[in-house]
Amino acid sequence: MLVDEFFLNKMTNVPAVNISENEKGFLITLGAPGSKKEDFKIEVSDGLVTIMAKKSKEEKTGNHRYNRREYNYSAWSRSFAMPKNCFTTKIRGEYKRGELIVTVQKSEQTVTKNVKKISVS
Repeated sequence: MLVDEFFLNKMTNVPAVNISENEKGFLITLGAPGSKKEDFKIEVSDGLVTIMAKKSKEEKTGNHRYNRREYNYSAWSRSFAMPKNCFTTKIRGEYKRGELIVTVQKSEQTVTKNVKKISVS
C-alpha cells in the first residue's frame, strides 16, 4: 500500500462536516451515526472550537473449544477557528439522529482566551 493510500484510508474515520452561518451565529454539523452523546467532547480555547470523539467496543465469545476477542477503537478531533464576532461562552452541543450539532452565537465581543468544556445534550 502506498503511503498516500494509508493516510487517505485513515482519514475516513473523521466525520463529514457542514458549516453554515446566519444572522444569529454559526452551525457546525457533523455526521456521526452510531455514536452516543457521551462519546463527544467540545472545548473552546483561544478562538478555536475543538470537537473530539472516542469510541471503543469489545466483543468476546468463547466456549470450551475456542475463544475469540475483537477490539474496535476509533478517535478523531476537528478544530475550527471562530471569527472574532463569536460569543464563545454561549456554545451549545446537541447530538440527535446521528448528527452532532454545535451552535456558536455571534456577538460584538472579541474571542476569549479561556478554555471551556461544552456538554453535549
